[in-house]
Amino acid sequence: METEVRTIPDAILVEIFVMFPLRSIAGFKLVCKSWKTVIESSYFRLVFTSLHRNSSSSWSIMFPTGYSHPITEAISFHGCMRWNLPKPLASYITPPNLPTTTKYFYVASSNGLSWIDVFESTTRSYKSFVGNPVLQQWVEIPPPPCPCAATGLVTREDKAGVVSSFKVVRTCQNVEARDRGMYVRRVYVYSSETGLWTLKRLLNSRPVNHPPVNLNGTLYMWERRGSSTKHEVIVSFDFYGPEDDDQCQVIPLPDPSIFNQINGKRCLTTSGGDVIYILRRFQTERMNDNSENGWWQLSREINVAWSFAFCIPIAMNPFDTDIVYLWRKRDHCLVTGNLRTQEFIVHQESEKWTSSEGCCRINTCDCNGYMEATHDVYPIILSQFVLPQWMDSVPRPPN
Repeated sequence: METEVRTIPDAILVEIFVMFPLRSIAGFKLVCKSWKTVIESSYFRLVFTSLHRNSSSSWSIMFPTGYSHPITEAISFHGCMRWNLPKPLASYITPPNLPTTTKYFYVASSNGLSWIDVFESTTRSYKSFVGNPVLQQWVEIPPPPCPCAATGLVTREDKAGVVSSFKVVRTCQNVEARDRGMYVRRVYVYSSETGLWTLKRLLNSRPVNHPPVNLNGTLYMWERRGSSTKHEVIVSFDFYGPEDDDQCQVIPLPDPSIFNQINGKRCLTTSGGDVIYILRRFQTERMNDNSENGWWQLSREINVAWSFAFCIPIAMNPFDTDIVYLWRKRDHCLVTGNLRTQEFIVHQESEKWTSSEGCCRINTCDCNGYMEATHDVYPIILSQFVLPQWMDSVPRPPN
């Protein structure tokens, strides 16, 4: 007797697959071509995003790392329905197919992609990789034509919100030149669209410091102040702009004197798709180039209890502009603040708690070491590693 093999209709597969988190769905794509076709269809993405529209994505806010410092998170969120990760994001940032004893460090991230450098003890050199750590998909980046310092990672999304390409930016390790009163920065840019490095000459009126903040293909860098009397600025450049454009945008920061903010701590971060500048006494400025008052628009100004008035802002929740993270130096502890309700929670020790939305971890211990080492001259700029709302393969160069 012959047995008739019946296939499951695509519509039923969609109804089944959307009930799983993205991390599991990534595995389903490997089962067969028909499942892969269903999952990569625009209809499936539409149904999944609609079902999970109220679910946040996993994210981490990390300290700057170096060759001798491990990857360390200040605050992290995982276990959400969208990805269902059992561990914080930093746990997944590991070199591809390399021994566990390999030395590596996190450089930057953008739209769910991370850039890591791996040290090869045999050749005494470094290899660079860009990829999605959760899916363990990595692209090895060839070395640039000359020695360069790591600068930043930028990405571009298509209309469906899928990352279509990435660019790695490195700055040539020579002193910035001057040309008719302008600072000249020579950067090498690697594009996943071509698989090649290109040299770009950037002109700006102010010298800059790293690390940058990245958003929508643009790097925002803090000015390296030459004089305390100058008005502070941010220097930005859109690496997906016109090819012949070499002029950096100089964006003046809000005047601290307006808020009686004298040499106070501040931070530069992103949240809800905007660049956010937070002053010490809880004035938050949202970047808006259509603002009547210039580049910045005051988004929040509140008065808080005296015990929290002099906390140092260090970051903001990547999705919720009401939630800010602070450091209370006198008690060496982290503080979570809700700017809408003006409720503040003091975390004297490292904590972890679980809710219906997922798991959140606060790393007070490592924050203390980092905050003690920071200085008042420059703002606090921590790195945000945020998984996207949708999963797709890492863009790969030709061949």
